[in-house]
Amino acid sequence: MKTTKKLLLLIGLITFCGCKNDSKTKVETVDYSSTTFSDCLAPASWFVTVNNTRKTPAPNEGPTSVFANNATVSNCDFHQWSWQKFLWLTNEVNGRPQFMDSLIQVSSSGQKLDQNKGIILTDTAQASSTTDILKTPNYASGVPPSTTVYYSIFMDKLLYETMLKYGPIAKKDPSSLKDITFPVGALELKTSWINASVLKDTTSYCITNGLINGVKTRVALLGMHVVGVVENHPEFVWATFEHENLAPAYDWAKATPTTDAAVTSTVDYPFFNKSTTATVKNITSGNGVYTDVFSVYKYGVPVEKAMKGSFNVQLFMETSQNGSENFNNIRTINESVKKQLKGVWNNYFYNGSLWINTEGYFGTKSQAALLDSLSYKLSKSEPGKLTRGSVAAYNITMETYVQVGFGKPSSIHGTTVGNLVNCFSCHNTSSENTVSPLFISHVFTGYVQSLNGLNKKEIKQQHVNEINKQYLLRLKGI
Repeated sequence: MKTTKKLLLLIGLITFCGCKNDSKTKVETVDYSSTTFSDCLAPASWFVTVNNTRKTPAPNEGPTSVFANNATVSNCDFHQWSWQKFLWLTNEVNGRPQFMDSLIQVSSSGQKLDQNKGIILTDTAQASSTTDILKTPNYASGVPPSTTVYYSIFMDKLLYETMLKYGPIAKKDPSSLKDITFPVGALELKTSWINASVLKDTTSYCITNGLINGVKTRVALLGMHVVGVVENHPEFVWATFEHENLAPAYDWAKATPTTDAAVTSTVDYPFFNKSTTATVKNITSGNGVYTDVFSVYKYGVPVEKAMKGSFNVQLFMETSQNGSENFNNIRTINESVKKQLKGVWNNYFYNGSLWINTEGYFGTKSQAALLDSLSYKLSKSEPGKLTRGSVAAYNITMETYVQVGFGKPSSIHGTTVGNLVNCFSCHNTSSENTVSPLFISHVFTGYVQSLNGLNKKEIKQQHVNEINKQYLLRLKGI
């Protein structure tokens, strides 16, 4: 998983013959052994320091930005926004990354939390169910002890005030909000944390004070979703970052469906015991296996298989996005950042982002209508659909159990483009038979549900019920 510090590599697109012409087996081929690379780079201006402190400027995302012309904006433009936004959020201010103090921490129901004592951590369940949680392995010696991952949510003032403005209206008449979107600049973060004492080496992590169920604890940042609205993209751009050595990656050249991950590595992964193996059950929702997990699709680009006998060539599924271009741009910009970034943030990497192609749709009303028309099918990634970027986007600590789709797949190799899961599989405009781009934010829907009298547990169950309902509708082709 760790980005190489050596030669930038080409992800070359060539023709793969002899396959059936369907969405599962018509694929793009990636050759890691080539030497040309993409020009998707991180400019030096992102890494300017003042008094030994990095001062990354905020990205331009409004009417004078590259996003203002949705006919010419490139795949790389979204990746550059994602990295620059993350770097800006992690600028140090008074000894802390600025997102901790400049943003508002809220609960899943949109309630503002008191951050004076540190990051408030109570939520453990992932989006896929009320019981899917992630823990570190159980070692025979009991050292370190198994520990659960916790989550926190932040938003900027713009998103927070928009939520407060439209929440009461959504409670009274949600159908009146079908044309309403979050404004450009609205930002939401979801972050994952763990008790730092269980890590064998904490020096590569961002460590800060936290409250785990009210108990003051030193906590380590594992991953972050950076979710922001840019010009012409009211669906948000969904970018994800994580520490580079959390879990091993699936070996497409070696692995079999029955022993999906076996590790012989000098890396001590927090979420994988090197003396064990794991199967698809370890990363499948509802199986009750919460340890020894692994990542499947690097950078969220779905792979079909590896070329037999080759360690360098993988076959991408054909989807709505050019997988080779997307993979290569992410790989290249990660390498570019890695060469220039100093300090603890050099140990975190960008695992891809997702957005919708809005070319030809002008103005927020037109774009809102597009999103509403797609409703719970916003995530569909077959050729010709509108998803762009990492169409199988995930974070190993937040979407651990849906990397190969919902349900209980018997094999990683059984995944097809039709059952890929990404951010829009759960975050879309549909909520309880009404549609609005505001419902793409789960915090907004949670806030509305709290106004309707639901408690935290009931709000979580409502989210899961809605996801399950939409999944069943898609299975039926509705």
